[in-house]
Amino acid sequence: MGLLRNFSIRSVMLTVLGLFCLLWLGVGLYSAYSLSQLGKGNEVDRELVTQMSVLSKGNDQYFRFVTRLSRVMEAKAAGGAADEKAFASAQQALDGMAKQLANFKRLSPGPMDAAVSQQTINDWQKLLDEGVAPQMKLAREGTLEQYRTQANNVTPPLSRAFGAAAEKFTATADAKLDETRIRVDSLTQATKIIIIVAVIIGLLLLLLTDRYLVAMLVKPLERIRNHFRLIAEGDLSQPVQEMGRNCVGKLVPLLTAMQDSLREAVSAIRSGSENIWRGGNFRRQQRSLFAH
Repeated sequence: MGLLRNFSIRSVMLTVLGLFCLLWLGVGLYSAYSLSQLGKGNEVDRELVTQMSVLSKGNDQYFRFVTRLSRVMEAKAAGGAADEKAFASAQQALDGMAKQLANFKRLSPGPMDAAVSQQTINDWQKLLDEGVAPQMKLAREGTLEQYRTQANNVTPPLSRAFGAAAEKFTATADAKLDETRIRVDSLTQATKIIIIVAVIIGLLLLLLTDRYLVAMLVKPLERIRNHFRLIAEGDLSQPVQEMGRNCVGKLVPLLTAMQDSLREAVSAIRSGSENIWRGGNFRRQQRSLFAH
């Protein structure tokens, strides 16, 4: 605290308040940055989850199509008549698969690796155009042998390629989700620590400010008040303690000058009183001599 005795209280308090504002400005900017990154992380999470959901739905529609069409063709191979409702059910699954592919194209690539996303789209489109769509057409219009050739020799390799692409997409998406969640957790933890540290520093600044005001304002003013009390009681012999060159310390020279002035005035009054007293005694002595 002794180092601050020669600085004005206003400048010290402005410095402390400036440091406090800079501290919380930094905390606020970092918190805003963290919230921005958290928002971006949540957006990445939502987009990837949505893409994975669309991919899963498309895969589900593919298996529904294969299952429903296989049942229809098994019944047809057994000599039964073609069931248009069953064909409509299989066509519905095929349309659902095409719809999910369109949704996937609209969402891609998003935060996903563009090459992985494009490979998935290509394999999905190839399965649709060269596998299941011709298979559906042969089921309706072609012979049973043509259908079986398509269903057993053409569609399965395309399905495996699409399945491999889907697995790679899912694995890459899971890795990105884990990376995003780790980053979000890290930013959250760092923000908590920074806020706690800032609160502690703020409390320390508050404590130091209180000690500073007590040492540089409250106690010096108390000493000056006590010194004024001594002056009021007539004691002009006590020197004023030096208090630095701050706002309160600048009162000390004025107080010292006032005390010296009062001391000189009192001395002059005392000297005048003594002279008057001596003159009175002299005149009384003269009158006494003349009387004799």
